[in-house]
Amino acid sequence: MSLNRSTVDDVVHEDQISPAVYVGAAIALGFIGFFGFTMNLVVAIVIVKDAQILWTPVNVILVNLVVGDFLVAALGNPVAMVSAITGGWYWGYKVCLWYAWFMSTLGFASIGNLTVMAVERWLLVARPMKALSIRHAMILGFVVWIYALCLSLPPLFGWGSYGPEAGNVSCSVSWEVHDPVTKSESYIGFLFMFGLVVPVLVISSSYVAIILTLRKVRKRAGASGRREAKITKMVALMITAFLLAWSPYAALALAAQYFDAKPSASVAVLPALLAKSSICYNPIIYAGLNNQFPRSLKKIFDIRTSRTMVPDSQNTALTMMNRQEQRN
Repeated sequence: MSLNRSTVDDVVHEDQISPAVYVGAAIALGFIGFFGFTMNLVVAIVIVKDAQILWTPVNVILVNLVVGDFLVAALGNPVAMVSAITGGWYWGYKVCLWYAWFMSTLGFASIGNLTVMAVERWLLVARPMKALSIRHAMILGFVVWIYALCLSLPPLFGWGSYGPEAGNVSCSVSWEVHDPVTKSESYIGFLFMFGLVVPVLVISSSYVAIILTLRKVRKRAGASGRREAKITKMVALMITAFLLAWSPYAALALAAQYFDAKPSASVAVLPALLAKSSICYNPIIYAGLNNQFPRSLKKIFDIRTSRTMVPDSQNTALTMMNRQEQRN
């Protein structure tokens, strides 16, 4: 590795941060970590446990996404939260490098998974004969991690660098460093092109094609068509939430590298926290827009809604009898 301690020290923010900012960051990271851990774990368990119903190509990619978000909550957020509590990076130089690499990999994997989900929706709606199978989805899920590693590994081998960010609460790509030795400018340009611009173009193209196809078809017949349309909206909402959460951070990183912007550390903390909060949105969107999820959740955790604890088969029979009586 060509990185050294002076590279990291050079990018430490010099301005002092109010203790209140550190306290607020610690509280925010605690909430994000707790809810991200719990909700992503529940979604993963429900999909895997009720695989007979929920194991579809789009959900295979969703599980891949959820696993990454879960790892952020379980391993990434506690590290940053301790640093916020202690008022600065607590873990030392080497941990800073590996933390930055780990979190960067998971961030790139997230946008990679969302891109694959958009393509899966496009194929299903516009090219149903070429729709992804579960096997194809699993292969693409593996490819997403290769893609993420291709983006995150270069700083460990001398192209670009990692270092502290956002008031030394966490570590990431050294966006503000201009180092001819590590060629930081070209690496950051590479990141923005293949880690943001290309995925956003693929996602946008996929949804433009979906909208145009749906306008031609007007209305797909049957419950299956309505269900797929709802899942397509769900994926679009997940993508929108992710981009909204990460856009301020991306804008600040671009401004720091190419326009020499130097916001105060107190201000820089906010986009970083908003980006980290993205791990909480997908489980909420999935649970809220997937009709099968609540039923699977109740079945897996044996949650009974009937006071008399009548078996499901009897409940179904009684419901049908009541409907018949109402018709008569």
